[in-house]
Amino acid sequence: MSETTLTELSRTEAQVLQSFIAQVDFWKNQHGDKAATIEVIYYPEDDGFEVSNNEPNNGVLKRNRTTAFRADLLAWASNQLRQLQGWDNSQTVTEFSLSYKNDRYGVRAALASEATDKADDGAEQAEQDK
Repeated sequence: MSETTLTELSRTEAQVLQSFIAQVDFWKNQHGDKAATIEVIYYPEDDGFEVSNNEPNNGVLKRNRTTAFRADLLAWASNQLRQLQGWDNSQTVTEFSLSYKNDRYGVRAALASEATDKADDGAEQAEQDK
């Protein structure tokens, strides 16, 4: 029997991915082919987003405008970010990227506290190994 490699996700990534899958289904029904490709990237250093999808640009972005669908993508991503940050804004989001293309999903989501927890776990493991 061959071994299957599992894709491991953090709890945060799994929650974001679950929400993203449901939202992509909605967008595909609502916007059709425009939702065939979706990419959302959050840049924590300037608290900004980059979004792209399967829509033709048609010069819209050059005029400092956006399409209704891209605005919807931004609104959804912004709400997800606020949810990750917590009601009291106590969590720092260090990574938040999502993609959908060719019926495949990608996700990266991380909080600063998760990185600290991993570092603590590694230190504890090293101490136990002594």
